[in-house]
Amino acid sequence: MNDNDDHSGETAVQAPSLSSFASPPAFAGVTGAASPPTPGGLVPVDPLPGLTAIGPVNERKARDWSLVLQSMSVWHMMRWTFRGWVLVVRDEDYDQASSSIDRYETENRDWPPQKVRERPRHAPSIVAPLLFAALALFFLVTGPVAHNSFWFQRGRAESDLVLGAEPWRALTALTLHADSSHVIGNVISGAIFASAVQRRLGPGGSALAILTAGTLGNVANAVAYHTMGNDVHRSIGASTAVFGAIGILAATQLALDRDHAVGRKRTMQEIAAPIVGGLALLGALGASPQSDLGAHFFGFVAGVVVGLGAALVLRKTRPSPRPWLQVGLLGATSALILGAWRLALPYRLVWPF
Repeated sequence: MNDNDDHSGETAVQAPSLSSFASPPAFAGVTGAASPPTPGGLVPVDPLPGLTAIGPVNERKARDWSLVLQSMSVWHMMRWTFRGWVLVVRDEDYDQASSSIDRYETENRDWPPQKVRERPRHAPSIVAPLLFAALALFFLVTGPVAHNSFWFQRGRAESDLVLGAEPWRALTALTLHADSSHVIGNVISGAIFASAVQRRLGPGGSALAILTAGTLGNVANAVAYHTMGNDVHRSIGASTAVFGAIGILAATQLALDRDHAVGRKRTMQEIAAPIVGGLALLGALGASPQSDLGAHFFGFVAGVVVGLGAALVLRKTRPSPRPWLQVGLLGATSALILGAWRLALPYRLVWPF
């Protein structure tokens, strides 16, 4: 409390007009603590007789306190001093003002709650971008679909063959692209989303999960066309796997949210947000007239299924580099791709001499 706290024999002081405090120099001689107090502390100082200044604090804190006093109908002014911002109140209102501010600080001590940032389980790696860059190199081998090379004849996804004698086409089709713009778009978007998945599942785990989601998406797309009784549906491109990566991100986010929400019940909005966000990306990136919306949708759904399975593993295991495991998963991914193309192409086509 300041030196004017003893008001015995004094008459009520009429608050001066705002013009009396029109400029900061009016408070150039403010007295108070020798050093700035901790945020939230109340240090009364004496701007003028009959008035007490509460502070100093930063501007945002001063504005919050001003709203508190305004809600209590306490006359006050917010002014700047060389030590910071202060709230000027009448001496007789100081007790009510300080107690209201104290109560506000107590009730809002932990608000807003500090956001828990995700701690990636794996360090950044160039493996995912390199794998998608390999698709661009492979395009130089296969050429565009307009040339109808034997790579497209033997590797594109055809619904009747995917569900019949050549199921490996669901995988090989992921490595084929119609033209340069098609492959460039998938390489860029795939590298971005696969890199995010990689921080959660590791280089090998993300590669295997994305390849699995893309393959399952092509199979589900073939089943859908077969069920509807449509003609043979043909598709190529890694976009099914790209949307599989988006689905994996959405599903694994559910597991991460559950870990972050320990001690409180999550709302339906918090539960649904990752999936809704993934569907929004599906609509924004995968619904152009030239794209195969069915393949994109089923790729996303397959990614969610694969991601939920991965989420179970994430919740039951501690973060660990385990490089041997990642190398093994990456090797399994490469073996699946090469094995699928081995089934698609006889030796006489690969080695014609």
